Amino acid sequence: MLRTLLKQIIYKKKVTIFLMLVVMLFGIYSLYIVPKQEDPDINVSIALITAYFPGAAPETIERLVTQKIENVLPEIDGYDYSESYSKNSVAIIVVRLTVEADVDKSWSQLKDKLADLQPELPEGASEISLNTNLADTAGIILALSGEDVGQEELNTYAEDISKELSRIDGIARFTIVGKQENEIKVAVDIEKLNELRLSLADLINILKVQNTEIPAGAIRENGESINVNTSGSYSSIEDIQNTIIEISPETGQIIRLTDIAEIYLASQEVSYQTRFNGNEAILLTGYFKDNKNILLAGKDIEKKLDEIKQKLPSDITISEVLYQPDEINEAIIDFLLNLLIGIIIVIVVVFLSMGFRNAIIVSTAIPLSLLITFVMMYFLGIKIQQISITALIISLGMLVDNAIVISDAIQVRIDNNEDKLTACVEGTKEVAIPVLTSTLTTVFAFVPLLLLPGMAGEFINSLPKIIIIALTASYFVAMLVSPTMAYIFFRKNISSEKKFLLRDIFSNLLALGLKHQKTVVLITVLIFGGALYLTTLIGLQFFPKSDKNMLYINISTELPASFAKTEAALQEVEAIIQDQPEIISFTAAIGGGMPKFYFSVPPMANSLDTAQLLLRIDLDQGSFKSNTELANQLQIVLDERLSGTKAIVRELEQGEPIGAPIVVRISGEDLAVLQEAATSIEEILIKIPGTINVEDDIRESIEEYAVNIDQDQAASFGITNLDIQREINIALRGQRATVFRKATTDFNVVVESNLTSLSELESLAIKSTITGQKIQLQQIADLELIQKTPRIYKYDRERAVTVQSQVLPGYSSIDIQGKLQEQLKEADLQDVTIVYAGEKSKIIENFGGMGEAAIFIVFLIFTILLLQFNSIIQPLIIILTIPLAVIGSITGLYLFDQPLSFTSLLGMVSLMGIVVNNAIVLIDYINGQRKNGVPLEEASRQAAKNRFRPVMLTTFTTIIGLMPLVFSGSNLFVPLSISVISGLLISTLLTLVIIPVVYTLVERQSATNE
Repeated sequence: MLRTLLKQIIYKKKVTIFLMLVVMLFGIYSLYIVPKQEDPDINVSIALITAYFPGAAPETIERLVTQKIENVLPEIDGYDYSESYSKNSVAIIVVRLTVEADVDKSWSQLKDKLADLQPELPEGASEISLNTNLADTAGIILALSGEDVGQEELNTYAEDISKELSRIDGIARFTIVGKQENEIKVAVDIEKLNELRLSLADLINILKVQNTEIPAGAIRENGESINVNTSGSYSSIEDIQNTIIEISPETGQIIRLTDIAEIYLASQEVSYQTRFNGNEAILLTGYFKDNKNILLAGKDIEKKLDEIKQKLPSDITISEVLYQPDEINEAIIDFLLNLLIGIIIVIVVVFLSMGFRNAIIVSTAIPLSLLITFVMMYFLGIKIQQISITALIISLGMLVDNAIVISDAIQVRIDNNEDKLTACVEGTKEVAIPVLTSTLTTVFAFVPLLLLPGMAGEFINSLPKIIIIALTASYFVAMLVSPTMAYIFFRKNISSEKKFLLRDIFSNLLALGLKHQKTVVLITVLIFGGALYLTTLIGLQFFPKSDKNMLYINISTELPASFAKTEAALQEVEAIIQDQPEIISFTAAIGGGMPKFYFSVPPMANSLDTAQLLLRIDLDQGSFKSNTELANQLQIVLDERLSGTKAIVRELEQGEPIGAPIVVRISGEDLAVLQEAATSIEEILIKIPGTINVEDDIRESIEEYAVNIDQDQAASFGITNLDIQREINIALRGQRATVFRKATTDFNVVVESNLTSLSELESLAIKSTITGQKIQLQQIADLELIQKTPRIYKYDRERAVTVQSQVLPGYSSIDIQGKLQEQLKEADLQDVTIVYAGEKSKIIENFGGMGEAAIFIVFLIFTILLLQFNSIIQPLIIILTIPLAVIGSITGLYLFDQPLSFTSLLGMVSLMGIVVNNAIVLIDYINGQRKNGVPLEEASRQAAKNRFRPVMLTTFTTIIGLMPLVFSGSNLFVPLSISVISGLLISTLLTLVIIPVVYTLVERQSATNE
């Protein structure tokens, strides 16, 4: 059947070539339209819940808000764990689902649970906010700033620009971050209010009902319907000022709001602000639609921005903070360049071994297979991003392997004077089974990687998919296209057989090995043991840091928090980093975090004591060789020059973020005990060499005034706790009463007081909602200054404290954690539970999954080999190439000073299906020779000699295809490429000697036993 099919394809070679050109054109079109982005899509199964209870202390928030929300979380399908922060006035809960969870279903359940829970929260608590879009990462961040430009004018420009950019195809939305809104303030004079029968809560209710519009209906007259409109809402600030709030029962005097309060338009109290290069700015944050080509949208955005900039006043500027289209375009150009270089080098290598004509034919397998892969990526919805690009580069050298084997078999027959058609058909048929087996073993080596769990597995998911597609495409190209091209272009080689010095060396080594077979086996075992020992020297790492040209700094200030204090701290940090030439721009958020600018950066809840600074860097402008070196230097400088402010320099993480390499979580019930344990652990960590940025999430106690209510006295006046709490809350924090609408703009009307001192608070009159009587606060309560915990952290509904540390270059987090654990055995830490949740736990979790994948791969490979060779012994011999590859990979990692990371381990696992191919080719040839009556040892020698060229050629083309990754400098993929290259190279060299030796030894022993 195969013979007939091949003859028909060759006979109809014009049709074959035409179809090949059609596929190539469709592949080029697919490359153009396949969606392109920076990083893989990761389904982050995390949600953020926020609930505000203004004025409540952390303990109150924990008891009345946080705990109630936490109690319903385990009822959600797929719930894994939660983390919560109870702070003054706000509860923040982060919910994480298991890997297997149906995310949409779980979030729907959570939304319903929170809606049912809302009535159970205390009066005055806000509506529970649920954010399930934490994975949304901005593709574009633009900073809009201007000198001597009013905030309202800047807001207007931001709105207009956002609307224009949102209309571009491919843009999902643009949001405005850092815009400062105006509001109408009603600043009540408390002394004047105390003279009236009204409370602050009454004023809020009056403003609310006076600014109400209810449709009146219509009058039907003479068969016609005429609407009736009652003017009820405010139309000007003067309307608000003239609001009647009371009429004196004694004198009949009308008292208006303006008699006891100042009413004016002003900026909202600033609690969040954004800056660019030290100046106030508004950030326009754009998000791209899924399954859209970001590069095409980027061109439209650039064109629109050029138009917008020409229309803007000269004193308003738009600066790029983040612009993914440029970064993706650069990555695509680099890939195409690497691809072109790879093809050229592969052609050169093949030419040196097979001749120019044969090299051109064989090398057509590369672009044709890649273009078929692009077509499949388009149909399967696989996007072009850093992982998929890397997969294409990894595939590059392997795409010619099958074509080389088939072409070599055809050329040998042509050189032996066979008819060209017969040579093409029979040569292809001769190696069809070995080629199919080698393809399947390589493909099956990547199948289990599709099943790797967690974010790390999802991060690299496109890599095995694309390699499987590319190798499958290369098989069909080799089987169907290569014979046709060989029939058209191959000629008989008239030159004499070339001498290969390297082949002669290995032939001599094999001859020596066949004389000392047991010694060879023993030496191999010792080498393997030595390689395993090297693993203890190269160190472990989960995922390397990103080499993207970004760093960020998280800033926190001492409590009590204020915007002014955090702003001053940020300005101090900005002044320090401006001295660093590598920093080309910096963007900041005060009172919270920046818009999500990278997929692995954790969200930061808004809080007055926090700020975040995003740094764009260019290492070519300075002397540092890596982001890590720059980050460490910045940290040292900040630690030396800052006082009272904590500023932590962070690198971007890849794969699954862990936050810090060393993380110790201490849980228990007593906050004082937890704090004491955290302090002890922190002191130990600081003394261990290699640690930096040792910190905990405990905040120092702060002073606050406790209102101790005399319940009996208050009750005698008919005053409830709610009366007291509500009035104090409005007086100190202010509260929105209603919304004033003017044209298309809405302004909140906020009632606040002029209280500034403790004595004024004590004199605040509290009105009873039962009797209407007003009593000063000091008559029913005492105010006491006490120490309070500013934040309560809980992990999976248990109180906890986290201690974490970064690790300096040259040190191992695994070793540091080991030293910490040893010292903690001697520490007296009672009534607490300690859990290590840093890099080591992630390594154990994910490397274990990789180990399971490796076992599955070996099983699949063995099954395929069993079917081909109909033997148990021979597949086991072939599988011996896997430990030979491990020897090479570990040696390479050691020599190039690379850790054993997730990606380098991924390279080792990927090698399993590649390295067995050489052994398959050798043993298949030996078996064929033995069937022809050639003695065992002679068949082994001939296999090593006659299969030397295809074995070495396929090895070197694969290695050459990976060289662009080695020289890319990528933190993520240099370890992978070194692991694959060194493992493949050394295993191939060892395979040419060890596999024939072991085969001979086993077969001879088997014959003796029979």
